[in-house]
Amino acid sequence: MKRFIIDGRYVELLKHYHISLEEILRKTELPGDVFSHKTPTMTEEQYFRFIETLGSYATDPQMAIQIACTDKIESFSPPIFASYCSKNGLVWIERLARYKALIGPMRLILTKTEDTLIVELTTAQGHPLPQFLAETETVFLVNLIRKATKEEIAPVSAEMIQPPDTNDFAEYLKTKITKSERNAVTFSLADLTLPFITHDEAMWSYFEPELNKRLAELDIDESTAARVRSALTELLPGGACSIEDVAEKIGLSKRTLQRKLSEENTTFQIQHNSVREMLAKHYIRNTDMTTNDIAFLLGYQEINSFIRAFSLWTGESISEYRNHK
Repeated sequence: MKRFIIDGRYVELLKHYHISLEEILRKTELPGDVFSHKTPTMTEEQYFRFIETLGSYATDPQMAIQIACTDKIESFSPPIFASYCSKNGLVWIERLARYKALIGPMRLILTKTEDTLIVELTTAQGHPLPQFLAETETVFLVNLIRKATKEEIAPVSAEMIQPPDTNDFAEYLKTKITKSERNAVTFSLADLTLPFITHDEAMWSYFEPELNKRLAELDIDESTAARVRSALTELLPGGACSIEDVAEKIGLSKRTLQRKLSEENTTFQIQHNSVREMLAKHYIRNTDMTTNDIAFLLGYQEINSFIRAFSLWTGESISEYRNHK
């Protein structure tokens, strides 16, 4: 099942709007460790469930506009920042269409006419586009070109499958929103040829190879063992370190977790010991905690069990290892 890199700053965004990320992940039935991965990913179905749940918290009609315009999400992600480096709107929208999948499971279909460019918002694998996402993405496109040109550009037209119930969006876009069988925004070619004040070809030459590399890595899925280690790193200091705790954290049953680890030629105990060793070395190198405190944080009931384990890991006593830090 294809997975997409989720490059938005959702943790900071939800915190900014005082919305519980844990609560949304629970309601969406997503693993609690989704955004703790180095490269967060979701399937298209998972992403749209997440966005629909987020949209259900947007009781204020202005919230979608505020989210789309805030610097708390996506504006510093490489695909968006690279878009700002474009010469003008035509180059910008072509780049954004190419690299949009690096931000989420969406596609931008571009259709040029004699005087306009139609940008249709659709999904990568055919799922219906959530209304909240259609609203935020439409505003996002208009906001970006306004910021990059320092001109109050208004689209020629905007179409939505489910137009908003209020006039807030039409007022922001400065154009009428019509009900349609698609979600699309149309820009005039004259507006799209206005120069971007943020144009920077040197910066683009830096971004382009990395973006192409990321496109090639879209199908990469983090191993179960890596997810277990990430979960244990969070859970161990709080005293939750059983396989049941980890399985719940990453959204798998105990049996499924054991099977997936077996398929990767490892076990929960091997990963558990690996994280304990890593954390023990970290605490000794970087803190002044006592051996008793470290043993407690690593979930050892007896300090002697920790001392024996550390000797097996390193071939040294804790005091010898500490003297080498």
